[in-house]
Amino acid sequence: MFSRESRSETRAENPRQPAPVAPPPRFSGPLGVVSNNSSPPYAPVSADRPTSILGPDISIFGEQLILKTKGSLLIQGHIEGDVHGEAVTVDDGAHVKGVITARTIAIQGGVKGELKGSNVILHEHSVVEANIVQEKLTIAEGAHFEGSVKKAKDVSEVTPDLS
Repeated sequence: MFSRESRSETRAENPRQPAPVAPPPRFSGPLGVVSNNSSPPYAPVSADRPTSILGPDISIFGEQLILKTKGSLLIQGHIEGDVHGEAVTVDDGAHVKGVITARTIAIQGGVKGELKGSNVILHEHSVVEANIVQEKLTIAEGAHFEGSVKKAKDVSEVTPDLS
């Protein structure tokens, strides 16, 4: 029925190589925010608090809409409403119109409204028209920012409502 011939010369001439496998994603820093070099711009806050992702095909609009997560949130779509979380990332191409309150906020896309965070990072291609209340602010070269910046008087000003 079946026959198998051993041809070492065929294998040597035409070796089968497995398809390249991408290395697992690398996350950096307590924020999980990384540069645009092949790693995702987010990381789980901890094993019991996973990253939630609102994909690029999602648009959420509503009056007095409030999204809350006890973990981290990656926004790739469009939201009109307020967002509360441990860590919130607005990805490149995404847009939020509203108030984002989180311990860590990383903006790579667009925001119009207000940012309240212990650590706020505006990445290179971000477009932000917002008032920012923060304890620590980083603005990368190339980021577009219009608005005001105020140092938080008290940690309660930048603490998200996660209840």
